[in-house]
Order: sequence, then C-alpha cells, then structure tokens
Amino acid sequence: MLKFKEAAKCVSESVAVSSDPETLVARRYVLQQKLGSGSFGTVYLVSDKKAKQGEELKVLKEISIGQLNPNETVRANLEAQLLSKLDHPTIVKFHASFVEQDNFCIITEYCEGRDLDCKIQEYKEAGKIFPENQIIEWFIQLLLGVDYMHERRILHRDLKSKNIFLKSNLLKIVTGLSNHHVGCS
Repeated sequence: MLKFKEAAKCVSESVAVSSDPETLVARRYVLQQKLGSGSFGTVYLVSDKKAKQGEELKVLKEISIGQLNPNETVRANLEAQLLSKLDHPTIVKFHASFVEQDNFCIITEYCEGRDLDCKIQEYKEAGKIFPENQIIEWFIQLLLGVDYMHERRILHRDLKSKNIFLKSNLLKIVTGLSNHHVGCS
C-alpha cells in the first residue's frame, strides 16, 4: 500500500482552521479545526452537511498533488478505490476521495477517542494499567480487522498503535491513504 509519512507528534491542542464558520470543501464539508499535519498532508475535522444526524463529523486529509509524482498519484487513486470497498466495524470507514484546488482529499470516519498510542501514553503517565478484559477485547477486534483484510488479500504494512484509533471504545484500524495522526490532547 502507498504510505504517506506523517509527523507523529502528539500535540496538546488543535488549532482552528478558519474564523469563517462556513469554509466549505467540495461544497459539502465544513472545516471545523486542524487536527494535525505532516510531510505529506494536513488533517482536519470537518462536518458533513449531507450526513445523517449523528454522523456529521468526519476527517479530511489533504495531500498536495504537487508533492506526488505521477506514479504516486495513480497509486493514490487506485488505493482510494480499494479502500472504498472495505466495510468492517474494526476498520476506519473510508467515505470519499476527490481532487480540489491541487489537493488530493480523503474523507474518513472520525474517531473521537484518538489513537491507541495516545491512550497508552495517557495511562502510562497516570500510572494506570488497562484491565485485562479490555486488552483482550481490543486484541480480538484487531485480529478480526486484520483477518478481514487478509481475506481480501490486503496487507497492512504499517500496523502500529498510532494507526489504531478508538471510537466509543471500539478499536478501528486506519489503512493506507487514510493514515492520519490526530495527536494526543
């Protein structure tokens, strides 16, 4: 899979993207705040004006096309098509991809629980340990997600705690192009 390297800094707070509350992307997504950025893109929290109630918040990753060579652009499009076909409760849902203003944009599910790496860091700093049943539950979810990908002959080449997110305490694997790091707060 194509891998977009992201700076994996845990930032203490997110920065507002715009003072204009109606900054639109693709005439559908309202920018809420910047979640992070790295060498190959910037990640934003957006509100989807066309989503069902309760599913409005999503993640937008912008990748400058100027930073991609033609082969990477073709691979990005092919990978986006592949990711759009993945549908499993333990994999971050891919919603859309499009090009806007010289940026390749990817829209994915928002996981309010941040990444597992931040959760582990938070527990470590507080001197807490995870209950054994929680670890087993997350491990089973991870195995189910990896098995789902393997059944489709997809190999996740960057499986690590920074690419595993939590949503309502459920584990969600981030795949390929949608890799993003929101940071610890």
